Amino acid sequence: MTPIRINLTLGLLWLLLGMLLGEHMGRSGDHGQMPTHAHIMLLGGVLSIVWAMIYKVFNVQIGLLAWVQTGLHQLASLVMIVALYFLYGQLADPAVTGPILGIAAIGVIVSLLLVIVQTLRTKL
Repeated sequence: MTPIRINLTLGLLWLLLGMLLGEHMGRSGDHGQMPTHAHIMLLGGVLSIVWAMIYKVFNVQIGLLAWVQTGLHQLASLVMIVALYFLYGQLADPAVTGPILGIAAIGVIVSLLLVIVQTLRTKL
């Protein structure tokens, strides 16, 4: 499996999870997890698919940076989404989830920076 396939597959699975959460919120009438839903759809789903497209369409070299970027993005997204679920579900103290969210956000930002570096190194 390559970073392209991993990002595409996980992106689609993130979208499915986000849609299921959205369906649950709609049926229950409780929209308290709306921020979590948005992060699942955009951070997990859309961005993962965008990364796969960038790697494929622009023929970005699949080397160590691509593997690190993919792993970091998926791990940071997972940590952030779980922390958001606990935060907005009032299952954890904001004093606990806050630092976790901050670290996960830094992971996502570093992941984006790795994509920028790779695209700058690619001849278009």
